[in-house]
Amino acid sequence: MNTDHKGMSAAEYVEAYGWKKAAEVAERAGTNRAYFYQIAKGIRRPSVELAKRLVEASDNELSFLKLMGV
Repeated sequence: MNTDHKGMSAAEYVEAYGWKKAAEVAERAGTNRAYFYQIAKGIRRPSVELAKRLVEASDNELSFLKLMGV
């Protein structure tokens, strides 16, 4: 799991890959596009467990620390 700042934030992921791929990652992680949108826009922060699942679903392209706002 990517636990450093080298991976992407949710917003960076959307910028790089678009909403279609972001929605696929969200679904694989057990959430939905709307919730991922709120994470990407800084409206919400994921739980620790959801952040871990998002990192795994993105093949470690998302950064756990960035998702957690660290």
